[in-house]
Amino acid sequence: MASSNNAMLNQVNDALAKRSPTQTASEALALPDVLAKTAACLAIVILAAIPGWLFLAGSFILYLGILIATMIVGVVMMRKAPIKPVMALGYSAMLGLIVGAFSNAAVAYGGNIALIPQAVLGTAAGTVAILAVYATPFGKKASKAGKLFFALLIGYFLIGVASAFAAIFAGTGDGWGFYGVGGIGIVLCAVGVALAAWSLLIDIGSADRAIKSGTPRYYDWTFGVSLAASIVWLYLELLRLLAIVNR
Repeated sequence: MASSNNAMLNQVNDALAKRSPTQTASEALALPDVLAKTAACLAIVILAAIPGWLFLAGSFILYLGILIATMIVGVVMMRKAPIKPVMALGYSAMLGLIVGAFSNAAVAYGGNIALIPQAVLGTAAGTVAILAVYATPFGKKASKAGKLFFALLIGYFLIGVASAFAAIFAGTGDGWGFYGVGGIGIVLCAVGVALAAWSLLIDIGSADRAIKSGTPRYYDWTFGVSLAASIVWLYLELLRLLAIVNR
C-alpha cells in the first residue's frame, strides 16, 4: 500500500488546510484510532482466509482473478482517501481470500503446515523490528523515500509478472515461476521480504506524521487498512520464502 502513499498524503494535506481552527484534540487522529482500525482489518483478513483456503486453492484462474481485482481496488481505494469503513473492510476481505489460497498452496509446496505459524511469528517479529528501525534517524529517512521504493516496486512487479507467465506456460519452478528456481528463487523471495518491510516502514512513518500534524480523525480507516495491507504482504513474502527454503 505504500506505493499509493503520495496520493493519500496529498489528500491528507488538503484536509489539514481546510481544517477548522476550532478543531479539538478529540477530532484529530490518534494512535489508538489507527491501531484499532488496523486490528479490525487484520481480523477480517483472518476470517476471509478460511474460505480462501477451502475454495480458492484449487482454482488458479479464480485466484489470479481475485488477485488482479484486489490490486486494482487497492490502487483506486488509496486515491479516494479518506477511505470509508465498508471499503476498508471489503478490501481486507479480498486480501483474506488471497492469504487463505496462498497459504494453502505454500503448505502444499513446502510440505509442512508448520510453515504458517512460522510465517506469522516472523511477521510479528518483523513488525516489531521495523518499529524499532523507525525510531532511528535512518528509519525516519527511509520512511520518506517513497519515490525510490515505488521505482523498485515496479521492477519487482514486472519480474513477478514474468515469473507468473513462466510458471503458467513453461511450468518453471514447479509452478512457482522464477521463485522456485534454486538460488535465484531465494534471492527473489528475500527481495520481496525487504520490499514488504520497507512498505510497512513507509506506512508507519506516514501514520506517525499524520498523527503529529493533527490530521482529522476520519482518516483512521485509511491508515489502518494501509498498515494491515503491508503486514499481510510481509506475511505472504515470508511464507513464500519459508516454503521454498523448506522444499
